[in-house]
Parts: sequence; structure tokens; C-alpha cells
Amino acid sequence: MKTVLLVDDSRVARMSLRRSIGALLPDATIVEAGSADEAIIVAGQNTISVALIDFNMPGRTGLELAEELRQSYPDLPMALVTANIQDAVAERARALGMTFIPKPPDAASMQAFLMGDAA
Repeated sequence: MKTVLLVDDSRVARMSLRRSIGALLPDATIVEAGSADEAIIVAGQNTISVALIDFNMPGRTGLELAEELRQSYPDLPMALVTANIQDAVAERARALGMTFIPKPPDAASMQAFLMGDAA
């Protein structure tokens, strides 16, 4: 069973992503965080299978969070799910080994990432 870490400062965005994840992985456990700092705590309290991370958050960005998570969890599949579709952001995400998923995410992108088919 997968445990999905969902990190977004918007409660509405988390609810929307939760629905998408639930439709694709009905047996998954979904844990949420509203900030990078909260995500580090949640990740430490759970065995995370995959992480979906927003870019723009108060405090640290999703990429800064991903860098920190990568140190502790080098093989953790992570996706940057963001409305910030600048090439530089996407390139930096890919350099960290992340999948880049523009908001709002389409079902095919979510499925490819969550089912392990994403590049």
C-alpha cells in the first residue's frame, strides 16, 4: 500500500489533489502538509512512498523541500505540482529527479506518476 505525501499551502488544492489520488489509488494513505517545515515532520512520522509537492509556499519553496527530502530519502519518487510553469522551475525539478506536473494536473499525468510510469 502506498503512502502519499501531499504538500501544498492551499487547503483547496490539497483537497483537489486528494480526490485525484483517491480515484487512482483508493487504498493509498494520504498524509498532508501545508508547508515545507510541516512536510519534513510528516515525512519523518510516516513511511512515504511518493510525494506531490507545490512550488510556491510560504517559507521555503517546493524545490528547497525536495532538496532536503532527497538527502534523507534518495529514492523517493517526487513530483512538483505547480501553476508556476517557467522552464527554469521545470528544469530544476527534473535536475532533482522530480516529475513536473503543471496545475491543474490532468488524470494522465497523475496516473503516470502515481503508478510509477513517469519519466
